Amino acid sequence: MTLIKWDDETLSVGIRHIDKQHKTLVNYINELATLIDNQADHTQLDEIYSQLVQYTQYHFASEEHYFETLSNNDLALHKLQHKHFLEELDNFKKEPVSIDLLHFLLDWLVVHIQCEDKKFINKHEIKLV
Repeated sequence: MTLIKWDDETLSVGIRHIDKQHKTLVNYINELATLIDNQADHTQLDEIYSQLVQYTQYHFASEEHYFETLSNNDLALHKLQHKHFLEELDNFKKEPVSIDLLHFLLDWLVVHIQCEDKKFINKHEIKLV
């Protein structure tokens, strides 16, 4: 089941390594959606969810490091958004993987990429030119 279809027009931030990481996150979310749709056992769901959380931590650290090379302005807010997201993921660990989790992941990831990541890059990348 494809919950999120990658589209460069709407989801690409124009930074190759960040886009690649975002695509990996999309793949994890789609894999969870497929497992839920196929009524997979909780062991499989928990394993993929755990991998998603670990990869999200890696991605946030990588993205924050890149953003530091652009500007420290607004970076604290962006890091706070990442921290809040990880806290929410931790809260979801207390329950079985569900459709509610998928909706949260879908909403947060798409909105965060389209609004926050693009806004930060567009605002601060200009200084490099």
